[in-house]
Amino acid sequence: MTRVFLTLAALAGLGLAGAVAVVGLGLYNVSAQVGHWPGVSWVLHTTFRNSVALRAPSMEDAPDLSDPDLIALGAGHYATACAPCHAAPGDTRSATMQAMVPAPPHIAEAVAHWQPNEMHWIVENGIKMSGMPAWPAKERGDEVWSVVAYLAAIKVENAPALPDVTGETQSYCAACHERIGGRVPRLDMLGPDYIAEKLREYRDGTRPSGIMAQAASLVPPEELAALVKGLSGRAADRDSEEADPALLERGEELARRGTRDIPTCLACHGGDAANRRGPAIAGQPEAFLKVQLKLWHDGIYDADPLMHAAARELTEEDIEALAAYFSRLQP
Repeated sequence: MTRVFLTLAALAGLGLAGAVAVVGLGLYNVSAQVGHWPGVSWVLHTTFRNSVALRAPSMEDAPDLSDPDLIALGAGHYATACAPCHAAPGDTRSATMQAMVPAPPHIAEAVAHWQPNEMHWIVENGIKMSGMPAWPAKERGDEVWSVVAYLAAIKVENAPALPDVTGETQSYCAACHERIGGRVPRLDMLGPDYIAEKLREYRDGTRPSGIMAQAASLVPPEELAALVKGLSGRAADRDSEEADPALLERGEELARRGTRDIPTCLACHGGDAANRRGPAIAGQPEAFLKVQLKLWHDGIYDADPLMHAAARELTEEDIEALAAYFSRLQP
């Protein structure tokens, strides 16, 4: 038994000495031109696949990935955040991207062997030592589904063309805020001061959104004032579907209900601009309002304690009713 322990100790000592030599003396060549030692790539890739499969979220939490608005929103983000490394469908990666070790796969190859929930985990969490970053905003897995919807459309060769990101910033913003419904808010009913404030919060991370943090980071500071003025003046006409009258009645009842400590929804978000404490939300898309209320309910948005207090007691049914009611009010 003593001989066994001595052998194990000797092997451990040799392993430690080897590690010291590799790390301390720089024996391991970190050049990207050399690549990994034989077998290392296989070990890393196998570990990667098994790790993703273990941690991928349930598809029960996924929205409708065939929703055109969700796909278009994901395409808008992909165009600036992902295409520089993975290229657009039908395009080639740059020579620099292809020279990386490991090289980011072309998007057609990247989506080929993954399920939507696995792609969600990869986009949200990123991959260590690969150059693949995590989603820019923590706890915003709801946004990640838009990119997954676009990737799923690529997989079945049904993806829309990416928006033009080479033109003026205002046109790029309008590609989402004027043409996409669903989770994208209208800006024409919001004042320039409010839009400017939110853009600053997206840039500094105090208002968590991976999509908007990326978009806001592309705006040169000297163009911000003109962008805000232009966006607040552009109208967007979106149709809303008919809603259950009972749901709308419930929504109005909730919107008019307040307490001694928490004012009614309409007290802060209704009426004219001079009397509003918060932004105008009448006429905003129903899906957008649902997401926003849930973010306040869950405490992911926490900048306004009063708003969090108003939302945290809401049930899922309450959120459905309020979103239905406000989305159908005349702005």
